[in-house]
Amino acid sequence: MMRTLCILFVVMVSVSCSPKLSPDAAWARQRWVVTEMKGIPVQLSGGRRDAFIRFEHVEKRFTGNGGCNQLNGSYALNKKNIKFGQVVSTKMNCEDIAFESTFLDLLNKVDKFEQKGNDLYLKRKKEVLLVLSAR
Repeated sequence: MMRTLCILFVVMVSVSCSPKLSPDAAWARQRWVVTEMKGIPVQLSGGRRDAFIRFEHVEKRFTGNGGCNQLNGSYALNKKNIKFGQVVSTKMNCEDIAFESTFLDLLNKVDKFEQKGNDLYLKRKKEVLLVLSAR
């Protein structure tokens, strides 16, 4: 006599009602260092004077350094669109103030983003203006 043994597994599936996280939620744990401006690699010192941004995703604010001055401001994010606004900086005059001025000018022109691994591409339409790398 052959017996067939049937075992029934009941799998309980839990469905979460939490909202989908915005891409900038993961950005908040990183220091995003400027590694390229308009296709030109940026020479990095590895020190505190490298231009960078830190995102505060809950408040939609950012802080950072332009290479000379401390920066902060707001940003708005919608799908693949990003817009930086209300950028405020300290007013120290440094040797490389031209670099910082270019960085801030480009930041104000950004309207789109794309993330590939640890790199964040900030664009105007399809043109890559800035590349930031998570450090």
